[in-house]
Amino acid sequence: MKRFLFFFQFVFLIFPVIGQTDSVWKKNLKEVVISDERLDVFNTCGRVDKPDSLVKHLYNSNSLASLLDASSGLVIRSYGPGILATSSLRGGNAQQTALSWNGLSINSPVNGLSDLNLTPSFLFDNATLLPGIAGSLLGSGAISGGINLTNSSINKDPFSLKILQSFSSFGGINSGLSLNYSKNKWVNATKVYFNSAHNNYTFINTSEANNPIERLGNANYKILSVLQETGYNSTKAGIIKISYWGTFANRAIPATMLQAQSSAKQEDQGHKVMLNWDYTFKHSIVKIRSLYQNDFLKYTDSSQSIRSVSKSEYLTNDADWRFKLIPNSYTSLGWVQTSTNANVNSFYNGTTVYRAQTAFRASHFQQITKIKTSITMNIRQEIVDLKVIPFIPAFGFRTMLPKGFICFGQAGRVFRLPTLNDLYWSPGGNPNLKPESGWTEELSLEFQKKKKRVEFTTTITGYNRTISNWIQWQPLNAQVWSPINIGKVNSRGLEWQGRLKVQLTKNINTKLGLNFDYTQSQNMDPQSKSYQKQLIYIPYFKSSGFINMAFKKTNFITQYVLTGMRYTTTDNLESIPAYGVVNIALRQEFKKSAQVGDLFIKINNVLNASYQAIIWRPMPGINYEVGINLTLK
Repeated sequence: MKRFLFFFQFVFLIFPVIGQTDSVWKKNLKEVVISDERLDVFNTCGRVDKPDSLVKHLYNSNSLASLLDASSGLVIRSYGPGILATSSLRGGNAQQTALSWNGLSINSPVNGLSDLNLTPSFLFDNATLLPGIAGSLLGSGAISGGINLTNSSINKDPFSLKILQSFSSFGGINSGLSLNYSKNKWVNATKVYFNSAHNNYTFINTSEANNPIERLGNANYKILSVLQETGYNSTKAGIIKISYWGTFANRAIPATMLQAQSSAKQEDQGHKVMLNWDYTFKHSIVKIRSLYQNDFLKYTDSSQSIRSVSKSEYLTNDADWRFKLIPNSYTSLGWVQTSTNANVNSFYNGTTVYRAQTAFRASHFQQITKIKTSITMNIRQEIVDLKVIPFIPAFGFRTMLPKGFICFGQAGRVFRLPTLNDLYWSPGGNPNLKPESGWTEELSLEFQKKKKRVEFTTTITGYNRTISNWIQWQPLNAQVWSPINIGKVNSRGLEWQGRLKVQLTKNINTKLGLNFDYTQSQNMDPQSKSYQKQLIYIPYFKSSGFINMAFKKTNFITQYVLTGMRYTTTDNLESIPAYGVVNIALRQEFKKSAQVGDLFIKINNVLNASYQAIIWRPMPGINYEVGINLTLK
């Protein structure tokens, strides 16, 4: 609480240095629009990172894991192409990053994860990274931040058809189809994406003497994703939209470098149905959303006589009433109810486990034009299985400074409930686990400059987060692991972003984007053997960037990702080395009558780096992808 009060005082101490209202302030401080999405409005004091449109288009045929790894400070923990890929943000683990769809969390209630390799970039127009978003906005799980998936308003063209087709190394096929149709008050959008691969690339086996070259086996996969959205817009009835997102995957799980072979396979099925209703009154709007999620996972390994089946159902109802109390502001009052039932044959006695959550929230956004500042306040109170969770407040500010500078920041409380696996997995589950809870603070300084043919933006962010009761699995014996609460984990770091666009001539322009993140995430429990040690799989640094040279309708793009050394043991005695991956791409746009599109070729890992994102899980060397995007209207 002392940190929160200090942050609050700091914000108001800087106000006297702000000058009079000027034209720059008027251009950058947007008019309050009551119909904006809640995460867009009440997170205005936190960082909002979106992949550059060019990079997003370049990774349209790939998974969300590949897109975010290439365009942000998010660290991707990938077991290989098409296999499990999770995320780490600001020194946290995968369960501490909330993946949401239209503002509602879709992390698995069983293991707390979302497999980013099962989320195609093609299905969504926007994949927004929200580092440090207030826990009072997204609730349990958003300790490190969040990722929000959305689509722009459904295309109102009478008809449009988009086709994506590409072929890649190791028998890879990526196919996408997007159909938009509208008539009168009805709009419809259908997206289908399919990708498969033999995935049988060669690798250097560093676990064997003389580092022999071997070929990956039992690694093929097939993934089908469907997104269907239908909307109705009426003055009397409001805006109604129903969406369905289906995922069907069959994946073989390859052996590690330490295994001779593997027969493991995994089948995933996911069904998500969301109903949205927005109704606007004269000075307020009501938004109601319901999400039903049904997940099925079956893991089998005949060589180990393993057959594990997980089934879960998850229902979320979210009601939001937004209104204006005073000029240049609006207030939101909300209620969220979620219920989960899960049946995993590894739970105690194979029984079905239930969890019920209710949350009450309130948010307020205020513009103070005289001092060129906006502030946000968010509070949340949750009740889980009739137990009251600690009160979750958050406060943020955003203010204009002279000469193109913007200062913004926020502070608040965060928490995360133990997953159902943490509590009930047998053997090893710990029903006495406490929720993770702590405080987080961040401060950013942004500079923007636009002059003639040059546009430049840069942002530097410092953050600090301390979490108590961090949940960590540890071995009870050679076969059984169990989760415990450890005292404290402190994560702190610096993040820098830069964007530069230069119009060299009428037909030639260049665009440059760079990200650099430095993170320390350490166990601060004096009783632990890993006291003041970096957490496993958290690199001290990660950097990514791209440069694009464009001549008329031809683009040449160079893109890179550098990931630092990561410890693989809590005592920091063992690690996997840093690695760098460089990709290049050539893209040729074309337009003929009603046909618009581009041809592209990508060469990934052009330097043929040999690396691992997870210990003993080899990643592919140099590989290619060639394809076409085509739009018909």
